[in-house]
Amino acid sequence: YATAAAAFERAGRLTADGGRLARLLRLAAESAWLAGFTDRAVSLLAEAAAAVAHAAAAPGPAGPGPSGNQVDIDELAGRIAARCGPVLRGYQILTSAAARADPERAVTMLAEAALACLFAADPAGMLTAAELVTTRLPEHPSDRARFLAAATTGIARIMGGDAAAGSDSVETAVAIAENSAGLRDDLQLMPWLTLGALFLRRADAGRPLLEYALQAARASAAVGALPFVLSLVARDRAATDRWAVATAVYQEAIALARETGQQCDLAIALSGLAWLQARRGQDAECRASANESLSLCQRLGTGLSQIWASGALGELELALGQAGPAAEHFERMRQLLADRGITDADLSPAAELTEAYVRLGAADRARAIAAEFTLAASEKGLPWPRARALRCQGLVAANGDFSACFDEALRLHQQTPDGFELARTQLAYGERLRRARNRVLAREQLHPAAETFERLGARPWADRAWAELAATGETRRRRDPSTVEELTPQELQIALLLTAGRTTREAAATLFLSPKTVEYHLRHVYQKLGIHSREELAQALADPAAR
Repeated sequence: YATAAAAFERAGRLTADGGRLARLLRLAAESAWLAGFTDRAVSLLAEAAAAVAHAAAAPGPAGPGPSGNQVDIDELAGRIAARCGPVLRGYQILTSAAARADPERAVTMLAEAALACLFAADPAGMLTAAELVTTRLPEHPSDRARFLAAATTGIARIMGGDAAAGSDSVETAVAIAENSAGLRDDLQLMPWLTLGALFLRRADAGRPLLEYALQAARASAAVGALPFVLSLVARDRAATDRWAVATAVYQEAIALARETGQQCDLAIALSGLAWLQARRGQDAECRASANESLSLCQRLGTGLSQIWASGALGELELALGQAGPAAEHFERMRQLLADRGITDADLSPAAELTEAYVRLGAADRARAIAAEFTLAASEKGLPWPRARALRCQGLVAANGDFSACFDEALRLHQQTPDGFELARTQLAYGERLRRARNRVLAREQLHPAAETFERLGARPWADRAWAELAATGETRRRRDPSTVEELTPQELQIALLLTAGRTTREAAATLFLSPKTVEYHLRHVYQKLGIHSREELAQALADPAAR
């Protein structure tokens, strides 16, 4: 892309035709953006816009006229603003340009505008953009247009409207993408391919699209497209049982976002990393990530990152056993969601807030939060929020009634990829069983919970589970920490690429390193894991502890 940017720019400098100059400079800007040269892309776009203005009175015979060139320029300018901030400036540019575009192009631009609203935590704006997408659909829409319309409408409704209908639309979008190889190779659609699985949170919905999006983004060598895709993939890994991988991918996203100046993507990745660090009880690291993200949010308008970062600070306090401060953070998060009109049950901290109030002895408040959350989760109808809501019901139910709630929650957890949430429910169930003096059944829940927390590196939660087991009268030797946890994020990324079949040179190109650097890190991986071959490395990473 860097080479293409230079070639397009040079070609533009050699033409006297204003319309052609604008088109070539816009192509140079797009290539520079994908190469990760954000400032250069913005500068070239400004030149292209000036060329359009100069050529408006007498457009040249070659290429599109000034109007078509301006739409192209505005589309890219809107995409860059949405990634670099202020995020809603991207929305304004894109919606304005869409009004002057042909239907197929308009659908793409309006979907991008809706995506900007998603990360601004503006569901009303997103619903408006989604409605415009529907009205601008061509009479015989392409698979691409149908996919974007279904995904945009679905996510908009989930965020601030009809959650059940929204979930159905997202499932439709996932099905379209899964049955269209052309969509899966479209670089501009990579974020959308990851969002379907994130919003559905089902073990059987959209999972292959996540893998494909990451591989395709890396294979394209489009540095400018990577931070956003990486942060979404990392969010998914953090919401499953691959926390070590999530940490590595988050750190790569953060480094690339800093390098390319994509401040909105940086805020998103930092808030996601803070959320993961909170669950691991990494106090200083979590606060640093969350505070930097919150600082960026104020300047960029990335409201979703503000919500995530606030939730991360609540998760940290809850993990550290500080129920009072945790409740304060979660109440602030609930207020942020309410102020913005966000109704998605998946974003609600109600499950954590219910637990915090139970720990504080505020039973009435806990029951009220649990009842409200149960209604929202039931309306959405998907397994992940329903399982969390049932855990809340189990926490506040009378002594003779909690088992049914927990048993149904455990059944629903099996339909999701989230091992941490399953373990949280097992822990809560085991605690209630122990307090009901049913120690044998309590151990059946506490054992797998403790093992999952240990495997994930969620140390505060593991400590709590082991303490509960000890209270049942049973002690168990804790397993040795996984040596995979000793790998640095870059070492883990290299190991994952090599075990996926990449050559040393291919892994180096993917991570923008030299082959010698890859070999250097690989030697350290072998030393830390006590192995001597790639076959042994594959076996080590296949172990659940490697996740």
